[in-house]
Amino acid sequence: MRLDVLLDQVRAEVAHRLGAGLVLEARLNRPDRPYPVPFVLGYAPGPDGDLALAHAYAGASAVTVLDDGYLFLSNTKARTGRSLRRHRPEAEAEVVLSSARDVVSYAVAASVVIAATWTPADQADPHRTAAVLDGDLWPRSGYQNAGETLGLLRTSLDLGPPEPLDVPLAPNERLTGLLALTPDGTRCAAGVVRFLRGGHRRHGLLLIPVADPAAARAVWPDDDLRDAVPAPDGSWFACTAERVATPELGPRQEVVLVASDGSRLLRPAARHPHWLQPRAWSGPALLCVGEDDGRRRMYRVTPEDDRPELVELVELAGSVQSVTATATEALVVQSRVDLPPEVVTVDLDELTARTLLAPAAAAEPAGRMERLSHRTEDGTVWYSWLCLPADEADEPLPVLVWCHGGPLLSWVDWSWRWNPWPFVAEGYAVLMPDPPLSMGYGQETVERGWGRWSSEVASVAAEQVRAALRRPDLDSRRVAAMGGSFGGYLALALATRLPEIRLVASHAGWADFAAVARACDLHWHWLREYGPVEESDAYRKESLALDSIDPGVTVLLSHGCADRHVPVGEARAMYRALDTRKVDVRLMLLPDEGHSIERPANVTTWYDWVRAACRETLTP
Repeated sequence: MRLDVLLDQVRAEVAHRLGAGLVLEARLNRPDRPYPVPFVLGYAPGPDGDLALAHAYAGASAVTVLDDGYLFLSNTKARTGRSLRRHRPEAEAEVVLSSARDVVSYAVAASVVIAATWTPADQADPHRTAAVLDGDLWPRSGYQNAGETLGLLRTSLDLGPPEPLDVPLAPNERLTGLLALTPDGTRCAAGVVRFLRGGHRRHGLLLIPVADPAAARAVWPDDDLRDAVPAPDGSWFACTAERVATPELGPRQEVVLVASDGSRLLRPAARHPHWLQPRAWSGPALLCVGEDDGRRRMYRVTPEDDRPELVELVELAGSVQSVTATATEALVVQSRVDLPPEVVTVDLDELTARTLLAPAAAAEPAGRMERLSHRTEDGTVWYSWLCLPADEADEPLPVLVWCHGGPLLSWVDWSWRWNPWPFVAEGYAVLMPDPPLSMGYGQETVERGWGRWSSEVASVAAEQVRAALRRPDLDSRRVAAMGGSFGGYLALALATRLPEIRLVASHAGWADFAAVARACDLHWHWLREYGPVEESDAYRKESLALDSIDPGVTVLLSHGCADRHVPVGEARAMYRALDTRKVDVRLMLLPDEGHSIERPANVTTWYDWVRAACRETLTP
């Protein structure tokens, strides 16, 4: 598959049922736009029964289906910010709510609309951008934006005038933009973050009586709360609860039901091993996704007398990316490393599934994929995916080892950024290991790698690579390691352990744990996993010794200059350290990119740069 074919596809994200058709939230690359553009695409049944595109909105996202159409957020050239608009059949989209700045998020029920918008601070000079900060140390983030903070507005679908919804927040608390409404429109759940001394933070839920917002009640259980999916009868908000980890105990996720008045909290499917997360209600049943054995599956939880029934739904061909549901049907966007995102309908009565729409079918790879397993000396088994050309080669193939980010992720989805198939089409084998901290292999896998990224995660990953390189169809003399973020760190870590590696491509990676932890916006996560920077010796023990990389290895470092997760100074520091040792190190800086590479032109440039280095270093 060619790179340009990959980049030209419709990137399906969420599907909603609309009558006999559907509405798809997606992203597309446009030649006149620097970034992928969010689209809302409406499909209707054609004469032959297949779905055909009926309408489209560019710069649109966040769909909520109504009885007579749907709502969505929209960026248009005619308006300065994102507005809330309404689509009805055979009519132009109308504006429901706009503000001086973006409408960040919204929830709607029973004609009541609650929206989160940026609220400007009072200041005499509109050109002043200096900000004295406390808690969140970034002047622009998901919680604040150059002197603005998130506030709430209430309006109605009858286009009544919006009014502020003033809720009680402590000085160290901010709204996150998470919003949900009970079906009768009387109670709202809003996400809230609390900034604590030393860089710690917590995530909770603010339960707001819409008619009396001053009586809002905050819910702060022992876990962090995310998501809020209202039950059809309005009694519960289903949330994801994540255990607040410590250096001695890793995170764990499960579903909790929070009473809509905040009076009660129920844990259905408590301690289920697959880290269930709620996605949609279908009648009295809650549809969840969970990670299991290299796949993200869909489950049904039915809370009954505090003793829920847990049922895995129909086996799907791919991993579940998103779920929306009615009483009898779930629309699932699924994908796999070798399957581009497609829309599947699941009959919740018959538990059968069929594909409705495959908008990126042109990107389906021509290669093949195998699952490898490796048993370590302690008896544990670790898995990898191996992507290969469709036809067997006459000679052993050069190998690209791809390390996933996260680190609490695994290779379960199709990726538009780290996609192996353009490389496979050029004759490379791509090995994609799931070492400790990878999702879907049990809590013990998380605990094994928690706070031990070099001593455990990198060591096991190195064993996985060594085991794979024993295959006769792989050339152990021509090996490269690549990855982004945590994967960029791990690619560098493998190069310190495996003399077979001749090339490293690390995007947004790092070597000095303490340097990154001190300066990044994820400081609170580093605190949970490694403890205070000045007190814990684990930062030094787990950091990489770059002088262990053979001087004959070529090292490609790339980094976005606007990266807040891993400050770009780490890339400069690694470049200087390797260059001093006369390593062939090359640095690509992307001034307008953040943690990932989003601009299609930059993605193409990065791929061309890396492919040229592969040809240079891995050619016999």
